[in-house]
Order: sequence, then structure tokens, then C-alpha cells
Amino acid sequence: MNTPTFIDVPIDTAALALSPVEPGASGTAQCAARSDVLFVLNSLGVGGSECKIARMANRLKEDGVQVTLACLNGPYTLEPSVRRDVPLHKVERRGKFSLAAVLRLRRLLLQERPATVIAVNLYQALYVACATALLSHRPRTVALVNTSTFRGRRLWKRLYQMVLSRFDLTVHGSQAQRRFWVEASSRAHDNSTVIYNGVDSAHFEPVASHEAAKRLRTRLGVSPEALLMGTVGRMRPEKNQEVLLTTLRHLRVARVDVHLVIAGDGPLRDYLARRAAELEVADRVSFVGELDDVRPVLTALDVFVLPSTAVESFSNAALEAMAIGRPVVLSDIGGAREMIDDGVEGYVVSPTELAARLPALIAALYADRRKRQQMGHAARLRAETRFSVRAMVAAYRALLGGETA
Repeated sequence: MNTPTFIDVPIDTAALALSPVEPGASGTAQCAARSDVLFVLNSLGVGGSECKIARMANRLKEDGVQVTLACLNGPYTLEPSVRRDVPLHKVERRGKFSLAAVLRLRRLLLQERPATVIAVNLYQALYVACATALLSHRPRTVALVNTSTFRGRRLWKRLYQMVLSRFDLTVHGSQAQRRFWVEASSRAHDNSTVIYNGVDSAHFEPVASHEAAKRLRTRLGVSPEALLMGTVGRMRPEKNQEVLLTTLRHLRVARVDVHLVIAGDGPLRDYLARRAAELEVADRVSFVGELDDVRPVLTALDVFVLPSTAVESFSNAALEAMAIGRPVVLSDIGGAREMIDDGVEGYVVSPTELAARLPALIAALYADRRKRQQMGHAARLRAETRFSVRAMVAAYRALLGGETA
């Protein structure tokens, strides 16, 4: 989450002489005079929320919903994956908090006249709250809240609770996260709901990636008898991938044949590579970078691990691993206990106990292939029946009223 810093921002008078906000390359023409929904994102970089909104925009458009996207700034990596008839507006925010960007967003709202504006996470909610203030024809405002922890910064939580109180509805990724933000007896609770993330199980059919997964394991030097654990995500402190390296060290000392693959990129990549060397496990760790298609990696895995200590609400990466039929080990944060039943589709572990418990859990799964397969089958079934992308899109259609303009 980008945390705003409230300072006196130098006003660029040239920036305030606003030219029309143009759609990006994915928008071939200006929208109709009124859109059904405008999603406001920070960017279209590769990330769980961004991928979810890109997929959902495409599906809503297929259903006849007039969808528009607006990004406060780049990168726009996912832009090619968005349908060309879904306009993308680039607000081009500069600095931490940009008044010029607020005014651009405000004028976009006047231009598009969306029935509903959906802010995708807290920082975007701040911009939407400012842009919709005092509008004579204010659209319905919805905030998708993807943050569950502030790591001691309670003032920021109170600030954003004030921002969210200006919205008509808040949507949370899990019941646990909803409880973090609102009290059950409060008015805010009445103006909130939970919509679980959904995964396309057909897209993540394990058979489709089987051969690519076999080639990947061979390329990584992982034998059929070895266990490959892995994770997908940005290499940032809150993702806590270092605990996977220390787990690998314990397993190596215990002569358990385990390898690790990490898909993703981020500021800690060089540090994690150095730690792997220091722990003498570099020959068993593969950093495969940011991938357009994670299915071969997920299919190659025997166990997916999400060791995050913060930020997770309802992990898309974990859902994708479940859909591919892999057992998952999740930190007990956000909606982890709503995603799986501990001991059935995988395990839920307190973040403070990961370092102590992970080696034994992975070693037990290494020794019991049948247990891994049973958990993997259960994980795929749960993803198909409880967390389908169809159910998620239907929930958002209901949120929008199920009608098109």
C-alpha cells in the first residue's frame, strides 16, 4: 500500500490547465456518455488486485456492463490483457499526493458520469473521496479494502476509517478483514460486505501445464523424488520469503531432499540471493522472476507456501495454487482460515511460529506423497466450489445492481 504523506504540495499551474484525459491504448474510443462502473486503481502492474480487476473488467464487459478503468500512475504491464473496448484512463499522478491528479480524476468523473465508482484499496479511496467531494451528481462510491494490518501505525488506520466513512459501501476480502475494519454493531458494518476473490479453475487445470511443469523441474534440477516447495509474490519485507530459505537450510541439514522456487521480483531479490548463499542452499533455490504465466511453476510445485506477515487479505496466488491442485501452507493472517480448513487442504500457521513449524510440516509432506495428493485434490475441489471466478463476478454484478445503462 502506498501511504500518503500530507505535506504542502507545490502546485504546478501548468498541470492545473488540464487537457482532456485520454484513454490508453487499450481504449480505442471515448466511452459513452455514461458508464456503469469506473474502477480506480493505483496502476496496472503485475499484482493480485490488479490482475483480479483486469480479469473482472473483461468479464463484466462480456456481460454487457459498461466498464472503465482509471490508473493513478504506471506501470501498465497488464494493459495488453484488458479488452480493447474497455477504456483505460491514465491520470499520471506525480508525487505522494497530487492535487492535479485529484482534479484530473474529478473531471474524468464529470466526463464519464459513472453510476458507480470503485476505489481499489485505501490510497485510491483517498483520491476518490477527494474527487467526489461536493459533486452535484455524486456517483455511488465503493471501496475495495485489501489491507488488514498497519504494523503499529494505528493513526493511519483511524485516518482511513474516516476516509472510508465517506463511501456508500466497503467491500472486504474476508470476514476476518471486515472485523479488523468495522465493529459488528456499527453503521459502517451495515454499509460493508464481503466478496471473496475467485479463481478460474478451468484456466488453472493442472493437466494443461503438465508437460511445461515437467520441463521446468528438469531445468531447475529437481528430480521426480524430490519435493519442490515454492511461492509467488513480490519480494518485499512483508512477504517474509526469508523464512523459506531458513526452512530449506534446516531440511538440508536433516538430509531431506527439498528444493525451493520463488516466482516474482522486488527490492529484496538481491538480499534473498545473498542469504541463500550464506545459508549454503543457493544450489537448491531458483529465482525465476516475474512471469506472465505462473501455471507451469504452480504445477511443478509439490507444496505452495505463503509465509506473509502482513498485507494479505485473501491471496489470489494461494487460490491459484489450490486450483492447480496443490496443498497450501498459509500464514494465519487475513482470510487464511476462511480459505482452507487447517489439515484438510493444507495448513494455517501463525506468522510467529513459521520458522519453528515449517521444517517439520514440509518434511512430513515430503515423506507422505499420498497425503500431498489428498490435500491437493481437496484444495482444487474447494477452489472450484467455494471460490470460483464466476461467483465473484456475479457478486460484483449484484453489487452494481445487475443492470446496465
